[in-house]
Amino acid sequence: MEEKRYNEDDLKSVEHLLGYFDLQVLASYRNEPHKYAIKSDFFEGEIRVTDEYYEELDNSGNTSDSIDIQFGYRTLKDGNLAIVAWLPDLFNKSKTHIPKWGAFNIKDPQWTTEYDERFDKWVRRYLEGNWGVDNGPIYYLRETVKLINGLTKELVGAALFKHEISETISYPAAENTHRYQDCHKELYGYLIDGIEKDCILSLATRLNKNIKIGDKNTVQSLLKLFPALETTPCFLPAMNLVSEQRRLASHGVRPQAKPLEAFSQYTKDLSLCVEALKELQGLLEADFGVDGKEAYQRNEAKKWLPVITRPPETTYSIVEASQMIGKTIEKVEFGFRKDIKNVHGSEALIVYFTDGSIMGLETGSNAMNLCDDENKLKPEDFQVDIEINWVKGLTKKNNAEEQKRT
Repeated sequence: MEEKRYNEDDLKSVEHLLGYFDLQVLASYRNEPHKYAIKSDFFEGEIRVTDEYYEELDNSGNTSDSIDIQFGYRTLKDGNLAIVAWLPDLFNKSKTHIPKWGAFNIKDPQWTTEYDERFDKWVRRYLEGNWGVDNGPIYYLRETVKLINGLTKELVGAALFKHEISETISYPAAENTHRYQDCHKELYGYLIDGIEKDCILSLATRLNKNIKIGDKNTVQSLLKLFPALETTPCFLPAMNLVSEQRRLASHGVRPQAKPLEAFSQYTKDLSLCVEALKELQGLLEADFGVDGKEAYQRNEAKKWLPVITRPPETTYSIVEASQMIGKTIEKVEFGFRKDIKNVHGSEALIVYFTDGSIMGLETGSNAMNLCDDENKLKPEDFQVDIEINWVKGLTKKNNAEEQKRT
C-alpha cells in the first residue's frame, strides 16, 4: 500500500515561504566544522552554529551572526538535488547569512515529474506536521550502534564501537565519486576502524571461545568471534563496500572524479550498513541469550542511578540497609508519611521481608536549620521525596521461552 503523499494545494499556500538553493550553499559551512554543525539524513537537515562558536559570538556581542535553518531536498528535472529551506529561518534567525544564500538561489527551478520521496517526506513532516513519517538510514544506523554498545556494555562492561555515530555525519556534498568516497571514509572510522578489539576478546572469554586475533583487522577479528557473519546477506558486502570506497579516498592518488548520483547511492549504502549491524546484533543476542533492546534500556537506566562518592559514618541509619542482603521481600508499602510537627513533609517506604524483618525508608533533611523568624519559613513548608530509579534485570531468552511453554 503506497504511503500517503503531501497535498499539492496545501503546498501552494506556503510556497512563498520556501526557498530553493544549490547544494553548494552548504560547502563553505562544511569547511568550518568548528563553527557550524550540519545535520542531515535522507530527506531532512538543519544547520546551526556549534555551542562553542555561539559562546564566542555571545562574548563578542555578535549573536546576530548565528544561523539556524531547517532544510530538505527536492529533485530537479535533471536528477540533481536542490536544497529547500524554510525562509523564515533564513530571514528571521539568520539575517547576516542572507547574501551567502542568495548567491546560490535557484530561480525558476524545473522539478522532476516523477515521485520525489525525499521532498514528499519533508513536506509531510515539516509542513503538514506528520511525525509518523519514517526516519532516514542515518537515524537507524545511529540507533543500532547505540543498541549494540548498550548490549556489550551489559555483557562485558565495554562498548564494541569506540564512537557512536555523530548527528553531523555527512551526506555527499556533490553528485560525484570523490564526495561519495569521502563519506565512506568518514563511515569507515565509525564502523570498521572504530571496532574495539579488546571488547571482542572480552566477549569471546564470556562465551568460552579461545580465539586469537593478533594483528588481524577489526572485521576479521569479528569474524573470528562470529564466523556466521561470513555468510549473512549484508555484513561482509557492507564492510567490503565501505573499506573499498575508503581505500579509494585515502590510498595513493585516486582516480579523477566522475559524475555519480552520490546522494541516492550513499543512502542505499547506509541502509545496507544498518542491515549488516542488525545481523551482528542478532548473533550477539542469540549467542548470549539476551534481548538487545532490553540490554540497551537497562544500560541507559543505570545512568540515572545515584553515584556514591564516599561511605557513610558507621552511626548513620543508612548502614542498616545492608541487612537486606539475602532476604526475600514479601510486600512493600509506600505513600506519604504522616505529618509530624516541626518536621518536613516526606514520602515513605516500608519493606516487609519473609523472615519477619521490616525496613522503613523515609527522608531526612536540614530544613530545621534553614528556618527562623526572619525568613518566616517553617520545616513543614519543605517536602522531600524519595527518588526511585529502577533498573530491570536482563531476561535470558531461553528462560523466557521456557516460561511461555509452561
